[in-house]
Amino acid sequence: MSTPPSPDRLVDLDPAASTLLDVLVEAGHLDDPMLDQVNDLLLDQQPAGGIIDLQTMRRVVASVLFDHEHRLEPELKRILEAEWGLLFG
Repeated sequence: MSTPPSPDRLVDLDPAASTLLDVLVEAGHLDDPMLDQVNDLLLDQQPAGGIIDLQTMRRVVASVLFDHEHRLEPELKRILEAEWGLLFG
C-alpha cells in the first residue's frame, strides 16, 4: 500500500485537469484507491515547480483505469467504453 504524500508535496493542476478529475470522481469512475494511485502517479510526474496539464491527467487516469479494469462493475465498464473518446480522446 502506498504512503500518503507528505504535506510539502502537493499536486498542482491546471483548471482543465482539475475539472476532469472532479468529473471522474463525481461520476463514480474513480474510487478512493484509484484516486490515491492517480495522486501518487501525478506526484511522480509533476515537473519541479510545474503544473499538471490536461494531457498528463488524461494519461495517468487512463492508466489507472486500465490497471483496475478487472474489478470494475460491468455497468461502469460499459459507461467508460461509451465515454472513453470524450474523456480521453
